[in-house]
Amino acid sequence: MMGEPVETSCVDGVWRNSVGGSGLLPGEHVSREAAVQVGRDLARVRGVMHVIRALDGSVHQRNLYPRRSEELPG
Repeated sequence: MMGEPVETSCVDGVWRNSVGGSGLLPGEHVSREAAVQVGRDLARVRGVMHVIRALDGSVHQRNLYPRRSEELPG
């Protein structure tokens, strides 16, 4: 079963990342590109989908980052 997706979105002019749209993650970003890079890295580590939202809140892009077998513990 896959975990909650990492979402990158803009709220009040500040780009943020959250998990599943519920829990904000630390860090605010002035640029979309910086927030997307951090969100992508978080999604890769977690092995989940990364959802990037446009300024109006609509889904702009979705990327799935499943964990590779060599990244799994044990």
